[in-house]
Amino acid sequence: MGNLVAFIHERHEFNSWALALEAEALTPEQMTVLQELVDEGKVANLKTAADFLDWQGEAIDSIEHMYGH
Repeated sequence: MGNLVAFIHERHEFNSWALALEAEALTPEQMTVLQELVDEGKVANLKTAADFLDWQGEAIDSIEHMYGH
């Protein structure tokens, strides 16, 4: 998940990766972050990747999570 660092200076305002994925509101770069989690075998699919990032954001850093980091 090292590529998450690449987005630190970009502001992406959404409350949930999962909701943004469902609404097709993610940028191509954000979709790449989700796809990399799948490709690395950390999750089974994009929905699970989004759920994982939501969980991670809540558990680790809720402020950065609000901006899609």
